[in-house]
Parts: sequence; structure tokens; C-alpha cells
Amino acid sequence: MKKYIEPIIFLIGSILIILASFLLKFNQETIYLNIGNIKIDSIYSCMIYGIFHIPCPTCGLTRAFVLFAHFNFLEAYQYNPGVFILFPYLFLQVPLQIIDLIKRRKNIDNRKMRKFNLYLLITVGSLLIIIWIFKLTHILPIL
Repeated sequence: MKKYIEPIIFLIGSILIILASFLLKFNQETIYLNIGNIKIDSIYSCMIYGIFHIPCPTCGLTRAFVLFAHFNFLEAYQYNPGVFILFPYLFLQVPLQIIDLIKRRKNIDNRKMRKFNLYLLITVGSLLIIIWIFKLTHILPIL
């Protein structure tokens, strides 16, 4: 069972984030979920921004994910351009993790794909940090 934990966590996490992006709505600086006629507002704030008064690499990603999922690409870009890297990465994780689980179950050597996925994760993380630096140096807008 231990060998399945990592791909299961990545798979479930990716699916939940993608699903939440499509289910949540964004309106007038509020992220909310409509269940029937009940509006559930979200309360969120960035702890790093609250302490240091600088945005972290993930500031605006929640709003950007929700906007991206609803095809508001320009607005999503304005909140965090990293959404154009991270959202497709999470979509890619679903089939990659399913393949990984199948190969692990059949005891098929899967080191190359896991190594590729690790390099992909490092690349995505590095790009998010580069975008963050561009935002801090005002090359990209800070919200």
C-alpha cells in the first residue's frame, strides 16, 4: 500500500483542485460556491502578504484558477500568470498518476516517467518563482 500513496495523493489533489476551480465562482473580489440558493463566501488571505506586505508566488492563484476554469483568461492572467503553467500541469497529472498507479500495481518499471514528472514539477515550480520575481520587480502587475 505504501507504494501507492504518492500517486494517489497527486491524483486526488489534482482532481480536487480542478473540480473546485470549475465549481467555485468569482465575483467582485469574492470567491463563492452556490449550493441551491445558499451562497457560501470564502474567507481567505495570504499569510505571507499579511506579515511581510509582499505577495507570495501563489498570491492570486485561487482567483486565477477559478477565472481560468470559466474561460476568463485575461482576468486570470492579471491575478497570477502562473495559472497558465499550473492549471495544465494539474490536468496532465491526472493521466500521469493513473498510469503510474497501473504500472506500480503490475510491478512494471516506471522510473523514467516518475523522473520526467519530477523534472516537470521542478520546472513548474521554477517558472512560478520566476513569475513571482517578475511581479516583485513590477515587470508583471501585482494585485
